[in-house]
Amino acid sequence: MATTPAAAFEALMDGVTSWDVPKGPIPSELLLTGEAAFPVMVNDQGQVLIAASSYGRGRLVVASHEGYLLDAGLAPFLLNAVGWLCPSPGAPVGVHPSLASLANILQGSGVEAQIQPEPREPLGVYCINAYNDTMTAELIQFVKRGGGLLMGGQAWYWASQHGHDKVLSKFPGNQVTSVAGVYFTDTCGDRSRFKVSKKVPKIPLQVR
Repeated sequence: MATTPAAAFEALMDGVTSWDVPKGPIPSELLLTGEAAFPVMVNDQGQVLIAASSYGRGRLVVASHEGYLLDAGLAPFLLNAVGWLCPSPGAPVGVHPSLASLANILQGSGVEAQIQPEPREPLGVYCINAYNDTMTAELIQFVKRGGGLLMGGQAWYWASQHGHDKVLSKFPGNQVTSVAGVYFTDTCGDRSRFKVSKKVPKIPLQVR
C-alpha cells in the first residue's frame, strides 16, 4: 500500500476546494518527522494542522483537533480520508463512541460507519480521538497489519495539566502516531487563514 505523498495528497484533497473548518476548536500544531509523514493542511503561519503518514502496511490521517472530525463542513475531506485509509473496498469503518457525530457524517454520505469501542477484524478504518491511553498497542498493531487510522485531538490542554516537557513522549495520541512520524505538540495553531494547496504544502523546517 505504499504510495507517494503526492499521489496520497491528491486522493485526500480530491474535490476539496476550501477548508471549511469550525471556528471554535483551537488546534495544536503537528510536528512531522521521518520519511513517511507529510502535511495535508497548513495554515498561513506554516503550521501543520492535518497530516498523513503510513506505518507497516497501514496508513494514518491525523487532525490537530477532534472537532475537525465532527464538523459537516469538512465532510468532503473526511470522506476522502476514510477512502484513502481503507485497505480494501467495502472494508468496515469503525468509529469510537467519543466521535459519534463522525459516524453520522459518514453515514449521511453513504459510508457504512459503525460505532465500535475498539478496532475489530477484518481490517478496515478506525476513527478515534487522541485522548485514549488504553488501546495504544492495539491501535499500532491495527495500522501495522494494514488498517487505516483517523485520529484527531490537541495536546495543548493536556500539556497544561501534565507538563509541557512530557507531551511528545507521554500524550496518549503521540504514543500511537509517533510510530509514523507524526506528533501532537503543545503549540496552539493559528486559525486565521488556511488555503487549499494544489500539491503537498511546503512547511518551513522547524528548528527545535
